[in-house]
Amino acid sequence: MKKLTTFSCALITILPVLGHALTLEQALTSALDHSPEIHQQCARYQAVLETREEVTSNYYPQVSLHAAIGPEQTDYRGGQEVDEQLTRDEVGLRVSQLLFNGFETSANSQRLSHEAEAERWQLLASAENLALQVCETYINTRKAQTLLELSERHVQDHEAILTDVKGLTQNGYANDTDLAQVSARLANARASLIAAQNNLYDSHAQFMRVVGLSPQNLVTPIADASLLPDNLSTALDWARENHPQIQSALEDIEAAQEGVRASKSGYMPRLSIEGYASNNHDIGGLEGPEEDYRVMLVMEYDLYNGGRDKARAKAANWRYNESMEVRRNAEQQLIEGTRFAWNAVRSLQAQTSLLQNSVDASTLAESGYITQFKLGKRSLLDLLNAKVEVFSARKTYINTSQDLVLAQYRLLNATGRLGYSLRMIYPQQWQGEAQEQEDQQ
Repeated sequence: MKKLTTFSCALITILPVLGHALTLEQALTSALDHSPEIHQQCARYQAVLETREEVTSNYYPQVSLHAAIGPEQTDYRGGQEVDEQLTRDEVGLRVSQLLFNGFETSANSQRLSHEAEAERWQLLASAENLALQVCETYINTRKAQTLLELSERHVQDHEAILTDVKGLTQNGYANDTDLAQVSARLANARASLIAAQNNLYDSHAQFMRVVGLSPQNLVTPIADASLLPDNLSTALDWARENHPQIQSALEDIEAAQEGVRASKSGYMPRLSIEGYASNNHDIGGLEGPEEDYRVMLVMEYDLYNGGRDKARAKAANWRYNESMEVRRNAEQQLIEGTRFAWNAVRSLQAQTSLLQNSVDASTLAESGYITQFKLGKRSLLDLLNAKVEVFSARKTYINTSQDLVLAQYRLLNATGRLGYSLRMIYPQQWQGEAQEQEDQQ
């Protein structure tokens, strides 16, 4: 087994060339490098690996050196009163090899291996959740940009109408009421524009916090439809089989089982071989050297320790019960989230199709109203209402269509496929030791 002596959480950063579009995949790569939560989870995973190395050190001999020097006063020796003061020095070497400790070392080593795997899966789950957060931030920012552009065109349309009405008023074909009506609609359009600008500023701030880059030249992402499930049953199966949160909970159960096995070690004896060699001088008031060499088979067995082993075993069993409930809770939440995502995708798909028809119909009606207004067959109010209808239809369609893309990404996240769909490349350390050994063969 190769020990990981260094650990890097950073991915291969693919930053956009200045002036080019920042894709969702590039934003995700930057977010993974930028996220404190991901680096924190990486450190936790590495800490468990090192803790396991600490436990497995019990398989190897333990060597310790003892040395001491100092004055020694001896008043009695062999029942006789003496008055001897010497400078005592000691040098000793102790070597011990553990032979058996009730399988505690092997159980704890296996427990920590499963805990490390649980942390690794939790790291992948954190990456999946971060990917969803990046998708939401990216889509919301792109949506805010699109809505701002729509609001700007809406203001420009009303400004053009106001200019035309002013000309008609000067020529006597319109009155001050018409002018006031257009001015009121223009004020509403400008208020909507200010709100859209504020929403974009908020989106930019969130984008910078999550991604760590400025949102420049964003493009509307498209979810990989080939990775989306065809039905709810398939979605639920994929969620149970693939989601890293479930895998992490299963590894926690295995770790708890090994903890139960380790807790039983107190009921068994501890065997070891110990070798000791010493070279001392002026010990016990006697001048001269004193040497001692011994090798012994040592057994230690607790006959009574106040019920400590019993309490330890009970605590381990309760931790196992806890891990079982954690897994059950994780599965329940995952199933609920998958159902929500599936229903949202289906509902938004139906809405998007209808809203596209609404945009097409309102745009066609607006075009007709403009023509009829110029011919005097439609009033100014009809034209202004048509403009607002088109603006509202397009705004609703933009919101719904972007929400649909986000719902698709949520469904991919629920089934554990979001990172794969975004072509995330994880560091080698994230693959686990089994994958690392396979790569080395």
